[in-house]
Amino acid sequence: MADALLGSTVQVLVQTAIDLASEQIGLFQGFKNDFEKLRKTLTQIQAFLRDAEEKHVTERFVKLWLEMLERVAFDARNLLDDFNYEMNRRRIEIQNQMKRKVCFFFPLSNSIAFRLKMFKKIRQINMDLERIHREALACGLQPRTGARDSSHGGGFKNSRETCSVTVDTSFVGRDNDVSAIVTQLTATSNNETISVLPIVGMGGIGKTTLAQKVFNDPKIKEHFVERMWVCVSDALNVNRLFLLMLESLNEPMLEVESREAWVDRLKELLDGKKYLLVLDDVWDNGLEQWNDFLACLKGTSQATGSWILVTTRDQGVASIMGISSPPWFLEELSDDQCWLIIKENVFGAQEVPNGLQDIGFKIAQKCQGIPLAASVLGNMLRNKGIDEWQALEGGIQSSGGDENIAVTKILKLSFDHLQHPSLKECLAYCSTFPMGFRMERNQLIQLWMAEGFLHSNPRKNMCMEEVGNEYFTILLDSSLFQDVEKDDYGNVLNCQMHDLVYDMVQSISEGKTLRLEETREAIFQDKPFRYLAVESGGEEIPFPLNESFSYITTLILVENKSINIDGWISSLTCLRVLNLASSCVNELPESINKLSHLRYLDSSDTPIKTLPESLCQLNNLQTLRVRDCKSLAKFPKNFKILMNLRHFDFFSNHKSRDLTPLEVSQLRSLQTLPFFNIGEEAGRQIRQLRYLKNLSGSLEIRNLELVRSKEEAESANLIGKPNIDELRLLWNELDNLRDNDNEYNQVLDGLQPHQNLKGLIIERFFGDRLSTWIEKLEKLVKFELRNCKNCKELPTLGRMPFLIYLHLEGLDNITTIGPSFYGESTVHSGSSSQLFPALEHLVLENMLSLREWLEALDHDGTVVVFPVLNTMRIKNCPKIATFPRHLPCLKNLHIEHMNDGSEILTCICNSFETLTSLCIDNVNGLTELPIVLFENNPNLANLKLRDCRDMIQFLDFSSDVGSTQYLVGLESLEELLVCRCQSLKSISIPRAHQHLTALRKLIIFMCNGLTHLSIPQVCESAWDSCSSLSSDTPPPPPPLPLEKLEIWGCPNLISFPMHLSRTPSLSFLDIPYSKKLNDLPKGKLYSLTSLRELGIGPFSKTPELHSFLDLFGALPPSHPYFPSLSKLILYGWPHWESLPEQLQHLSALTVLELDSFGVKLLPDWFGKLSSLERLYLYNCKKLENLPSDQTMRSLTRLTELQIEMCPLLTERRNSESSSSSSTDPISKWSKISHIPKIIINGQRIRG
Repeated sequence: MADALLGSTVQVLVQTAIDLASEQIGLFQGFKNDFEKLRKTLTQIQAFLRDAEEKHVTERFVKLWLEMLERVAFDARNLLDDFNYEMNRRRIEIQNQMKRKVCFFFPLSNSIAFRLKMFKKIRQINMDLERIHREALACGLQPRTGARDSSHGGGFKNSRETCSVTVDTSFVGRDNDVSAIVTQLTATSNNETISVLPIVGMGGIGKTTLAQKVFNDPKIKEHFVERMWVCVSDALNVNRLFLLMLESLNEPMLEVESREAWVDRLKELLDGKKYLLVLDDVWDNGLEQWNDFLACLKGTSQATGSWILVTTRDQGVASIMGISSPPWFLEELSDDQCWLIIKENVFGAQEVPNGLQDIGFKIAQKCQGIPLAASVLGNMLRNKGIDEWQALEGGIQSSGGDENIAVTKILKLSFDHLQHPSLKECLAYCSTFPMGFRMERNQLIQLWMAEGFLHSNPRKNMCMEEVGNEYFTILLDSSLFQDVEKDDYGNVLNCQMHDLVYDMVQSISEGKTLRLEETREAIFQDKPFRYLAVESGGEEIPFPLNESFSYITTLILVENKSINIDGWISSLTCLRVLNLASSCVNELPESINKLSHLRYLDSSDTPIKTLPESLCQLNNLQTLRVRDCKSLAKFPKNFKILMNLRHFDFFSNHKSRDLTPLEVSQLRSLQTLPFFNIGEEAGRQIRQLRYLKNLSGSLEIRNLELVRSKEEAESANLIGKPNIDELRLLWNELDNLRDNDNEYNQVLDGLQPHQNLKGLIIERFFGDRLSTWIEKLEKLVKFELRNCKNCKELPTLGRMPFLIYLHLEGLDNITTIGPSFYGESTVHSGSSSQLFPALEHLVLENMLSLREWLEALDHDGTVVVFPVLNTMRIKNCPKIATFPRHLPCLKNLHIEHMNDGSEILTCICNSFETLTSLCIDNVNGLTELPIVLFENNPNLANLKLRDCRDMIQFLDFSSDVGSTQYLVGLESLEELLVCRCQSLKSISIPRAHQHLTALRKLIIFMCNGLTHLSIPQVCESAWDSCSSLSSDTPPPPPPLPLEKLEIWGCPNLISFPMHLSRTPSLSFLDIPYSKKLNDLPKGKLYSLTSLRELGIGPFSKTPELHSFLDLFGALPPSHPYFPSLSKLILYGWPHWESLPEQLQHLSALTVLELDSFGVKLLPDWFGKLSSLERLYLYNCKKLENLPSDQTMRSLTRLTELQIEMCPLLTERRNSESSSSSSTDPISKWSKISHIPKIIINGQRIRG
């Protein structure tokens, strides 16, 4: 299949050489005839290319002819590029001379030597091209013009990259698979530490998509504490898997790079937790590696019920990994389901036109049940007529029964149908990316441009980047790219390829792309690779510097520790792309100026401190990326002469505030400039932006306090930059020298951007009036106004048709949000109108003077305000008392730091009916929650109450409410948190079958005044007493799905009746330090088979020790005792002189803490706690001895011991240590001398 790219490569090279030759004619004296001859011969040869592309697969001499032409055209392009470089060099010299500057920056050229050298080369190339032209005629090739149509076969190579998030629109026919797998993974009867379920199926059948759907299923998210997604693809490297698991858990890289460190960190993160690990695209069926990985993984958590979900094409892999469950085989889709996918991609919700139904179904039949094939074909058929449908149907031949041949042919057909040779080159170039790499759209386009695949299109008035974006969109629409991520403005940020598409790309590029894990000179012999990606991690990378090396145009160094660039440069004569990102390169050599063809240089995330001055001689350089180079201190003095630089992507952190190249205004082609730091010295004023009319994307302008007038601000010409999507304007509070607000106002007036702007962020503006141009930005999607403390009035924003995000913060002078904010003056009587028609997210924060937020004026009932507002956050607006009452779609509301809580809550209760999440934080004047809040918001699932110091009771019940009253709304509540409500005395939930039936988390802490907690739904006796009254009373509802119950810091709690049989799903139970609580939980703790963490005691002194011990009643020997419990904290009384003996059966326990018990000696059954890693002993005043030496040394996994306020125990330790001559204070206290980390009374003794 590699031959499929040969014709396109030659087409692109020939056309590029023709264009360059045309441009050079007349520019170099003495070469006009040579350039004309070169162009003429290439144009004649170009006419044979269509015929050659169709014949080269079957006729070897045609293939050889194309390969010879490729080499000569490659040399011709580079030769013409050398002329172009020399022309640019001379132009810069002339410009400097015109400025009366003596320039010794470029070495003085020997014009005669250059001409002789070039003359010899161009004559040789012309002779070679003439010979190639003659051979084309001799080979019988025919000159042809018009559209090309080619189709070639080929093989595949296995490769992959995936992520856990999917946006696949062709998920058809797999809902039953998702439901069944989710049910199996969430079954509570699973007592295994780790279970494995392999999903098996052919490539493209939807294994990854199915795993993604399972991974993101709400039941999975609720059931598993942690979820990890790892794309394996490559060989089963155990260390790499552990690293990817840590990355999936958002863990930073560890300083110590060893398996032991990685596994230890995983253990800290996973210990005692139920987790789901997806291993996607596993190929390696090595039993030894798998057993090695599984053995290490089993030691990370002793909790039961964790799962590994594996996707693989290989049944051998499934048989090795499927230790717990038989493989889940994915069957092919039906023809009807494939046709449904095709229809969705072609027509959406529209009807299928007459005549296409039958043809489309025949095409669907040839997909052989593969959803990827159906999706690709659907995208190919979009906007095509019946003739093209028929041609495509006839072009897909039978696959002969091979399961992957059908999708292979369809993908190859999709590649062949790409209209432009350069578009095929663009797709093939993606073979340079490593596994697991999400392709950044802008970076990809810049790389295509550097390789010469993109050319401006004057007829369509399109620059190279616009052509590249068009190509990117074509590949995305063709399903060759997928899984996109977008920014706030709908722009695609990155994407990836399906594994089979990636395989195809690797296959068609196998003659051009080489990926090295170690350098081997032999592989370069007679193989003119163009793209080289080196993945070696050695200390030094020696490269074979032979002739083949000189053909390389792209060099990518992936995570190399040490590289000697200077030694390679003399051989990298044709290099166009040099990517050193994330390597340990600490400097770029001065010899980099020899890379005259270089167009793309990326040294991001490297420790380089400076860029060499010679870099500025690279006048072909189009893209320079130096993101996150934290040590970079300055730019070259002559940076301004990089005349062709289009993308300067530097920095993304605040440390770069005062670093900007001088005189960037000279870089007239610049399109990417993320930051501009204004300075006072020449070459850094804001006027440097004036001539950069092509800037696009995001631009942040800092240090605007240095701009003194409207005229100076206007000199930036922001209004003349139509391609900027997001503009950030930042002032610094450096001084208070200017008391004239008008000066600041005038500066902001002068910073008016183009009408195309989609995002505007203004920070620390010192003026008192915002500019009227803000209201005219009709395409604005996001507007943020932060810490503009002097502003007296908000701009009119209500009529902005696309505004989705609005953030207002730190506007100290705003007292009222009123009519000017909405823009009522434009509302006409009798016509329906919307204000803020697209706004979804609204934040008001630190508005210290804001008192009222008025309704929009609506005289005739025709105005709809905030029709789609979904999320609203009002924080630290202490004086606000009113806000709009009609928010028809509001789901998430967070209010924080308000003084008049009763008025606000009345508004919430009476006005909102769609809330699903409500957080009330630090709101004064709120004494209870009105019942109407739940009645009006029946879907409320998440409720948080924090720091409501005036709250006395949870719900506002009248005295005549009966015990069986049904309260609408509580049946949807899934999470309830009450925190630091110091005056709260009682929390009482009415008894009803529907109440709290969805509750999964109940957290109450630091409520000092709380005395009574009554939740009948967790108390079996409440239902028993009721049922005795009447035989007609319905039975109690099913047990609650409660998973987390946490009540702590409530020292005055007296009553909380609870029966453990009502909460069988608990995984976290913490009720510590409730020393006045008279009600011990009823039932046995061991009935909570899913419990992972338990903290309990002491309760009131009234219950005897035996009542506390009875909670730990023993199971019959055949049952595991607390199979998932990994952390236990027991709080006791000083007169309790024994511990529950059942604790010795806690085989999964890793952390044990004993607090305030009166035991004198820890029993020897401690030695049975084989998994124990950390032991904490607090405030055990009578404790004299640890268990015996033998017992303590049997705890082989114990790594940490802390002893606090245990005076008798520490006195014994001190006396034994003082009698020893050893410098180690615990060396003679043999019981604990083997423990790596020991802390006694806050002093770290060891570790």
